[in-house]
Amino acid sequence: MNGKKKVSMPAWKKVFVIELLLLACVGCSRQNPRILPGELAGFWTTNASHYENRSLELSGTYVIIGTGLHEASVVQMIDKVEVEQMGSDATYTIYSTDLQGVHYQMAIRYSPVHGGEITFKNQPTMVWRRPADKAAAFAESNEQPPAR
Repeated sequence: MNGKKKVSMPAWKKVFVIELLLLACVGCSRQNPRILPGELAGFWTTNASHYENRSLELSGTYVIIGTGLHEASVVQMIDKVEVEQMGSDATYTIYSTDLQGVHYQMAIRYSPVHGGEITFKNQPTMVWRRPADKAAAFAESNEQPPAR
């Protein structure tokens, strides 16, 4: 040989590098099952009288449920999202966990009509829409939406 010593990487470093690359590939995947699709993202309210001042805020990785103007919102981290496409509509099953470690599952049907509408599987006649702005959603009560 040329007098040069071959330096090899220790096995644990090779495994670490491979795991790091796999993790990066999974994290960058467009089909990441832990991220909510953009069409559902936003602040949602319903006109149903018994849900006055309640809201649902969906982001890529969180579900925030507003239960009233004087109540603390419930924050849940999204664990997994399953999608079932039905023409232009889709049903999303969202699995989430709150700050106390309690697990939840909600099934939402999304329709692109009127700029986007959602209904819950267990309440198919109650339609939720994105208001023009958050303040408008709470205008009837003459109070401002809760700070987050």
